[in-house]
Amino acid sequence: MSSPSVSYAESVLSHLEKVQELPGEVQVNIARRVDSYIKIARAAKEETIVATVASTAMEDQAKAIGQGGDTMDPRWAAPAIAEAWCYATISLSKGYLDRLHAEAIIAAIETFTTSRLKGVM
Repeated sequence: MSSPSVSYAESVLSHLEKVQELPGEVQVNIARRVDSYIKIARAAKEETIVATVASTAMEDQAKAIGQGGDTMDPRWAAPAIAEAWCYATISLSKGYLDRLHAEAIIAAIETFTTSRLKGVM
């Protein structure tokens, strides 16, 4: 039986893999949106602000679903990925996820956004 930390990490990384199968311009769109959330969270330097960014991302996901979006729609995918980054970041200090899974999620998301936005912005 896998731990909640393993299950969460597998779910996030699986979703990110599926996003990487989308057309390039859609991936860039998602990466831009994710990058916006991450920039706000990093600038804050306070865990409560990172949690607020995660909460905002959850609300944005709900709005996207309400507008007929699905998990590959940039309006849903970007906030879902950003929320995962925030949760993993908070987990480094709070221990919600084990450290290796939190670091793997953060690294995968940052690699995705950086690689998609390289030379585009």
